[in-house]
Formats: sequence, C-alpha cells, structure tokens
Amino acid sequence: MRLKLRTKTALLITSLVLALVGATGWWQYRSLSREYVDLMREQQQALTESAAADLDYKLGVHLAALARAARELGAAGFADPAAQQRFLADRDLRAMFDNAALATLDGAIVAINPPAGQPPNVADRDYFKRVRDLRQPVISAPLLTKGTRQPAVVMAVPVEGPDGRLAAVLGASLNLQRANVLGDLSRATLGRGGYYVIVTRGESPQVVMHPDANLLLKPASAAIAAFAHGTANDLATHATVRSADWDLRLIVPAGIAYAPLEQARRNLLLQLLWLGLGCALLVWLGTSWFMRPLEALSNAIRTLRRSPDSQVKLDVVANDERGDLAREFDALMTDLREQRLETAAVTDASPVGLFRCDTNGRATYVNDEYLAIHGLERKDAAEGWLTLVREEIREKVRQEWIRLVNAPEPLNVTRRLHRRDGTQVLVALRSRPVLAGGRVLGHVGTVTDITERTRAERALRTLTAIFDMTTDYIIQNDAKGQLIYMNPAARRRTGVDLDAPIETLKVSDFNPPQTLERFRSEVVPTAVATGVWVGESLVWDTQRQEFPVSHMVIAHRDKHGKLEYFSGLMRDISAAKAAEQALRASEQRLRMVTDHLPALISYLDRDLRFRFVNKAYQDWFGVEPERLLGRSLHEFYGDEAWAQMEPHIRAALAGRQVTYERRVVGPGGRRDIQATLVPERNEQGEVMGLYTLDSDITAHHEAEEALQESEARLRTVADALPMRVAYIDADERYRFNNLAYEREFGLSRDQIQGHTVQELLGDPAYENVKPHIRAALAGEAVTFQSENSQSDSYNCYEAQYIPQPAANTEAIVGFHAVITDITRQKLEEKRLVNLAQIDPLTGLANRAGFEARLGEAMDRSRSASALMALMYLDIDGFKQINDQFGHQAGDELLRGFSSRLSQGLRSSDVRARLGGDEFTVIMEGLPNADVAVSAATKLVMDMQVPFVMEQQTIHITASIGLAFYQGGAATAAALVKQADEMLYQAKRSGRNNVQAAPLPIGGDRP
Repeated sequence: MRLKLRTKTALLITSLVLALVGATGWWQYRSLSREYVDLMREQQQALTESAAADLDYKLGVHLAALARAARELGAAGFADPAAQQRFLADRDLRAMFDNAALATLDGAIVAINPPAGQPPNVADRDYFKRVRDLRQPVISAPLLTKGTRQPAVVMAVPVEGPDGRLAAVLGASLNLQRANVLGDLSRATLGRGGYYVIVTRGESPQVVMHPDANLLLKPASAAIAAFAHGTANDLATHATVRSADWDLRLIVPAGIAYAPLEQARRNLLLQLLWLGLGCALLVWLGTSWFMRPLEALSNAIRTLRRSPDSQVKLDVVANDERGDLAREFDALMTDLREQRLETAAVTDASPVGLFRCDTNGRATYVNDEYLAIHGLERKDAAEGWLTLVREEIREKVRQEWIRLVNAPEPLNVTRRLHRRDGTQVLVALRSRPVLAGGRVLGHVGTVTDITERTRAERALRTLTAIFDMTTDYIIQNDAKGQLIYMNPAARRRTGVDLDAPIETLKVSDFNPPQTLERFRSEVVPTAVATGVWVGESLVWDTQRQEFPVSHMVIAHRDKHGKLEYFSGLMRDISAAKAAEQALRASEQRLRMVTDHLPALISYLDRDLRFRFVNKAYQDWFGVEPERLLGRSLHEFYGDEAWAQMEPHIRAALAGRQVTYERRVVGPGGRRDIQATLVPERNEQGEVMGLYTLDSDITAHHEAEEALQESEARLRTVADALPMRVAYIDADERYRFNNLAYEREFGLSRDQIQGHTVQELLGDPAYENVKPHIRAALAGEAVTFQSENSQSDSYNCYEAQYIPQPAANTEAIVGFHAVITDITRQKLEEKRLVNLAQIDPLTGLANRAGFEARLGEAMDRSRSASALMALMYLDIDGFKQINDQFGHQAGDELLRGFSSRLSQGLRSSDVRARLGGDEFTVIMEGLPNADVAVSAATKLVMDMQVPFVMEQQTIHITASIGLAFYQGGAATAAALVKQADEMLYQAKRSGRNNVQAAPLPIGGDRP
C-alpha cells in the first residue's frame, strides 16, 4: 500500500521526536541514577565512618575509665575482699558498664558490682588470659556471660600492685541487649529501613550488635541475611572500629534505597508513551491541513499535462494557500513573457551593484548602483574600477582579475577602493561563472557597499566587550519583561551563573514590588514616550536584599517604529547612599554631573523634530525638556542658526556622521559649541533619525577649569572613602591615589604618584604582592588578605586588584587597587576563637585551648631546642568532697583552686582545666628542670592551706606529675600520657607530693 505524503511526514516526525526525546531522557536517567547512587553511597559512607569514629571514641573513654579505676585500685593496695567490694561500689562503674568485677590471677572473682550470689571463675575466658599474659587492656569478642547467660562484651584491664607487679584483673561488661553505648546504636535507624550492624573481624566474624537481639553472637553472614531478606543490591557501607577491631556496617535495603530511581524510570516510560501518541496525532492532523491545497493544485496540473487545451478551473480568489498557488500558476506564462523587461528594471533599481564581465575582465553591463558605489560615470564602466586602485599595483590587480574571471569557480572577495572624490569604500564582490558547454564566457555578480556595516559590526563588538568588562549592571528584556541579555556584572550581583540560561527569568525576579509598580506607572511609559528614562531605583541582589542603583532604561524600536525591547543600565550606588550624610554637599555636585551632563544631547526624527532632549537644554536655554518634544529644530533655533546648521544636517540625513562648530545665543549669553550628528539607520540602511551631541567649547581654559573641578569632585569622593584606592599602570607605577594612601604611608601625593609599587612598599612587602600584581595585569580580578603582626600591634588588610582594559582593545593597561582595613573584623574572629577555648567555671583554658597551646609550645621548643615542662595535677579525694559538701561547694572549691594555681605560677605559664578536678600547666623557656619541680612543690604546699567557703572550711591536698620536652619526634599525646603517668605515680606514693619524669620524653636528662 502506498502511503500518502502527510502520513509519511507524520510517521517520520513522530519517530524522530520519540527517538530524540527517548534517547535524551534515557541518557539523563542513566546519568542521574549513577550520580544518585554515588551520592547516596558517599553520604552513607561518611555517616558510617562518623558512627564508627564516635563508637571508637566512646569505647576508648570506657576503657580509659576502667584503666584509671585499676590504677587507683592498685595504688590503694586493697587486699581485703570487703574493701575491694566497697571500692567497686564507691567507684560506681555502672554509670558506664552493666557490671564490674575484680578477679585474682587464678580467675576467681573476689569482688563484683552489683553483687552476685556465687560469682563464676573466668580463668578459661580468652580475654582474661590475654590481660594476664600481656598485661594490656583488652576488649573481648562477644560472649555469653556465665552467670546470666546474656550476650555481652567484656572490657578488662590489669591491676598492678604498689610494687608494680600484676595483682589482679579488673573487668566490666556491656550487655548487648540493654541501653548502653552498643545497645543504643542497635536501635538507631537511617531513614525508613537502614540499620547498623557490628561484627568482629577475622576468618569467622560474629555479630556484636544487631537490631534483632536473637542474632547476637551468630555467624555474621547468616545472621545478616536472615534479618535483611534483601539482595546483593542492598546499599551497604562499612568502617573499622579500631579500638575493638570490629567492623561497623550500615545497610539500607535496595527496595528503599533505589525506590526514587524506579519511580523515575516508570514515569519516563509513561511520558514517552503519551508523548508519542499525542505527537503522532497532532502531526498527522497538521500535515493533512497543510497538504490539502497542494493536492488540489496537483490534480489541476495533472489534467493540464494530459490535455493542455483543457479548461481547468482554478480557485484564484481563495485567500489561502490553494488560492496563492493557483494565482501563481495562472500568472506563470505572463511572468515568462515579461521576465526580460522586469529583470532589466529590477537590476537598474537594485540597491546592490550588478555587473557582467567578459573573459578579458571588461564590464559588459553594470547597473546604476554599481556606478554609484564606485563613483564612476557610465562611460568609464568597462574598466573604470581599476582607476580606483593604487597605480603601483594596478597592472598586477588587472592580471589577477583576468585570471579569476576565466576560472569556473565562484568568486567571493572583499576589496577597498579609493574613490575619485577622496573617500574610501569597502565593497563585497560576489560572482559566478557563465558556462556554455563547459567553457567560461565570463562572470556575473554583485557589488555591495559594506563600509557602514563593517563599522557597525566593529562598534557592536566593541560595545559587547565593554558590556562584558564593565562593572555596571546591564540587562535587556522584551516588551513582556522576559530577559534576553545579562552582562557578567549583573549575573554576579544577582546570583545567576555566567553560563546559566536566562530564558525563564523575568524582570520581576530581580525587583521588589515597589520598583515593579514604579516601572508600570512611570518608567515604562516615559521610556516608551521619549526613548529613555533616567533615575534611581531599588533592585534585589543574590540574597534578595534591596540595594539602590542609578538606573537608565532605553526603549528600542524596530525599523517600523514598533517597540521591540528595553535596555537597562544600572550602577550600584550603595556606597554613595551609605555616605550620604557625611558627603551631602559633594554628593549634590556629583549628582549634577551625572544626572545633568554639561552637553546638549538630543534625538531628532526624520522630520528633524525633537524626540528626546536632556536636562542641559533647560540649563542653557531656560526651556523645560518636555516643552521641546515634538518641536522642529528650525523652529527652536531660528533662521540664523538654521542657516549654519542646515548643510551639516542634510549631510547627516544622507548617512554621514558629521562634526562641526557653531555659535548659539541663549539666556546665558553666547556659546561656542562643537556639534556631532550621528545618523540612526534601520535594517535597510535608511536613515531614521539623528543623535546630536553639542559640547560647549567657549574657551579652552574654561574647559580645563571644568575638567579640574570634575576631577576635584571625584577626588573628594575617593578621599572620603575609608579604604585605600589607587590606580597603577602596566609599568606598576602609581597614577592615582586617594587621601587614605597618603595617611597610611605618611607621604604626599607627589611622593607616591610616578613611583613603582616596589619603591613604595619595599622589597619584602613587594614580594608578597608580586604574584597578585602579575595576575591582575594578566586580566584576572584578584582578592587576597595580608596580615602584619608585631609585639604591640596587629593589622590585617583585604586587597582587591581590578584589571583595567584599554578602551578599544583587550590589552590590560593597568589595574585599580582597593585596600580595606579589616583588622577589627579579624580581631573579633580571634576573640570568638579564644572564647571557645575558655573554661566557663574557672576562666582558665579548657581542653581545646590546652591542646592548641600545647601544640604551639612544643613547636617553639622543637625549633629552639628549649626545655619545657607539662604539669598534670588534680585534687586528692575530690569525689568524696563533692559527695560530702555538694556540687555547689565543689564548684566553689574548683574556682578557689584555680585562683591559687594562677597566683603560684609565672604570668607566662599556661593554666588549663581539662574537666572535673584535672588541671594542667605548660611552662616554657626553663633553664633547667629544677625550676618546674620547685614551682610544683610550692603549689602542693600552697594547696594545703584550708579553703574558706561561705558555709564551711575545706582541707585538701594535691598531687602533681611532671613531664619534660626538649625537641624531638614525640607527640603532644605522648607528653600528656607521661605527665598523667607521673601523676598516678604521685598517687601511689601517698598523694600530696610531686613526681617528675627523670628524662625529657625522647631526650636526655633535663
């Protein structure tokens, strides 16, 4: 069966649309699904690692607490089981553990909290053997307790007697079914179905923690499969819990993790199905409608082919496609008969130069436009164009032209001609060969004057480059408010990416309601009526915060005068508004310069009537601009002035840009002005009107004074700015600077300008900014900060280097430097950091402050090989004091202890409270270790003096451990650990004393 054209067209277009849309949709789905899975996996891995790190930290805290209790128990040397039982009860390890027990070296449990009827023997437990044999803390594999047969994990540490020998093993358990550090994690969920699992590592991993308590202690692979009922596609991540050598896993079932992707795939297929059906129906209906007139005409032509004398009725009256085709067919024979005459008339009236030349390069036919473009008489048409070529190359050009017109290939060249009236013209020449039997008989072609078009294109490129480089905000929108252009400055200020499409954005997306209302009531009507509106308005930035701008709106019309689009030019005047109170007088003068230019600017239509005038007309002639609109130029200036202007006006209306001088008389007296007339052309090159610019050139010295006054105003604004502002040329020499520069360097303007940056800043400072200067001169906008710290001062500056391109090229001729003092902001940041490192109870440094200052002190000691000491001290029996007198008294005692600690040390020593009753002191620059030992001994004696509170008097003692450092590879953690060990040695030695390490950590005797 033969398919009709409309059916084939419908099928083809539908197939292409579905193929393109389907391929695009499937590619986007695949890309998004990969990105979604990768993102989910990255986020879940980060969450898993965070949970593992948190669990590792908590297990470390539990093990450290158990180790400390073991050290205190060993130091006490309790041999009586009743005393050991009381110790466990007083220590109260159940805040962290479910129970705690003390076992002898043969595995017999001699003390347990909470008490049990008949404690079992643990000599056969693997963790007990490891602690007994290795004398190291151990976290056991998951196990069933012997007494209650509950799943648990046991932490065990060695207990050393006063003589340093292993005396017992202290253990504590975490019941895997209760609310503790492991039980809480087993009940934690991620989203709607994710859960955590902890398994041991090794060849036969076991479940340590699982949401299903029945799976605890089971083999890991079987237990997880039995609970999840999932597939290999489940989203699973894992991280290592290093302190226990466990594997923490986070598992999200595939059905939940990938549910959004599956829904997106079903939606995509459904949309493609409906798109295909709708597209096929619409294309078939549309094709049928458009093909109907063609089918009718096809039948008529088929009848005429069978019988040329047949009378065929064609509907030449119908006002549709069939009528158009019928009329064209009816007029075909008439067109053929009149073709030669019409062709001749068209070529003579063509706005494009037409010619034909023979193989000798002589023109055998040219039209009038060809002669006008070349500025030739018809008698010179044959080879007259060669007289417009320079004489020294004329013969060479002739021979090249003869070669080209004898070639069978088309010709497309551009050449510049020097016409006899002295003007130059750039023409585009296009021709094709005339062939007969494969032989070239000559060429026929066109000559087009592209002088003005080339200038316009160059001007457009320059204008676009200026728009892209300017810091002002430039936008264009159609009559409905839809954006069609935003320059980079406007995109950056409003938060639109430089490469982001703007077809969906409107003017209302960037302006507050009051500005939009003003657009409707004032701005748009004025711009439509006069061509331009100038004023101030409020717009939104990227945070939708209002900021003021100097605003110009220009209405653009097409060649028919129909409103086409608007251009908006905006400049941020936030700084000027913020300084308005202090710069009121200067701002008024600047506003007169910017809002009321000293030159007359106007736009004249083809009838030389004013369609736009600026405010300077009122200043010059005392006539309000609104009263000039619609008046003719001749009527306004009068006969005498019109006689001077008319020749130049006529030349401008003929298409030339004209600049001339004339004299006008107004209420302010005579003025000698320079007038510039710029024609406005439509798409056909016709002059639609004139832009006029009249500048007052009455006297050169008045112009210089005006320039100096304008420069003074600008300098007044720059000098009033709190930041340093300068312009530096490509040779790195200062060409402009404001008063802030002079104050900063204590130099006059003459002592700065003309000198290089290196000469002003000096070699060290110049080397710091040299890379930024190079980047700015390469065209890159640079922002950086520099800090200057001395013993008695601190300064911080933020510098911006903004490249300055040349006016007509892309070359960088210098850069603007704006340097802002941000010292106060930086000091505030440092103050906030210091507050975060202060203990609120005592006013000393907290743990974070201590760790930061310890690292800095060790760096200084390492670089200078200087001796430093770390003092670790606490209050003996502080827990009993807290229990006896209450926490409020305990806090008051800690504050008094801190005060007495500060009074007994040097002002340069760093004092910190780590938490509870634990304190540290960092002492730097020690001549020998005895200085630190003496200071510590004095502190111990000072603390024996009773502390008098409001309600009671408290007697305390303190124990101190000392560690030393004098460079080397030792870490801060190692130094703290040694000081802590010395503290516990002081505890074992009866408390109320000082114990010092004999050697610096990793070094020789201090």
